[in-house]
Amino acid sequence: MTDTATERSSTGNDRFQSALLSVFGLRDISWRQLVWYCLVFSVVGGVIITSFEPLVTAPLPVWVAILHWFFHLFVAAGALILTTVLGVIAGLRMPWPLVAAVILLPFLLATFSMVADIILDVPTLSDDASLSITQLYILELGDIAIPSLGLSALMAVLAYRAANIVQKHQADRLLRQAPEPTLRSVIPAAPHNLGDDLIRVEAQDHYVRLITSDGTATLKLAFSDCVAALARFQGGQCHRSHWVRFKHVKTIKRSGSAYVCTLKDDTQIPVSRRRYSELKRRA
Repeated sequence: MTDTATERSSTGNDRFQSALLSVFGLRDISWRQLVWYCLVFSVVGGVIITSFEPLVTAPLPVWVAILHWFFHLFVAAGALILTTVLGVIAGLRMPWPLVAAVILLPFLLATFSMVADIILDVPTLSDDASLSITQLYILELGDIAIPSLGLSALMAVLAYRAANIVQKHQADRLLRQAPEPTLRSVIPAAPHNLGDDLIRVEAQDHYVRLITSDGTATLKLAFSDCVAALARFQGGQCHRSHWVRFKHVKTIKRSGSAYVCTLKDDTQIPVSRRRYSELKRRA
């Protein structure tokens, strides 16, 4: 392969990776892995659909029915992903590539369904020799449009939601892997003898109290400014007056209508209901 061809291939892969990340939140995934995911989804889906014995495949042997639904699901998943990714590469902004993929899927699936029915010998209107190919396609499209639109819309919504979850998880993972700064580099007014092992921060009117493993200090600093300065630390605000470093959290338990966080030094600090889920997930 020439240098130019290699460069084009690399650029194409970069665009594909970028599109997958923006649509589904998938980073560093190859075509082979993506095909594998679609295969697993299609096998499981084919078995589940066959178990309900739909009228279309009820007369067929079980293995043929599973193959029928497997092929349909595999093509549907592949077409949905490919069409969406191509839309992103073409410059469409989310969620329009997903919308376009959902609309186009029935037309693509109807063509495949006609071929699959012939190969698997599924009884259809294609046995009627009086119908033209165009008429057969329109009938197939009518039969498949509603279920394929429902399936693709559901898959699109799930994928779109999953993307947000995956991207948030990846951001959290990168944040955890990033080295934490020294305390004085983000809060210069902190005394030298406090060290860098920050445990928690407590608001006290117009002051904040910093608690580390080496001691405590009270500084004239707005709590909101202090929390913003500590953004690069692995910690978070758990209450309107409290910030805690995650590695020092021992347990989080319900206390009445709210929650209480117990630290490794057995200190207990309140946790608001609004911030409970985030603290529980990251601590």
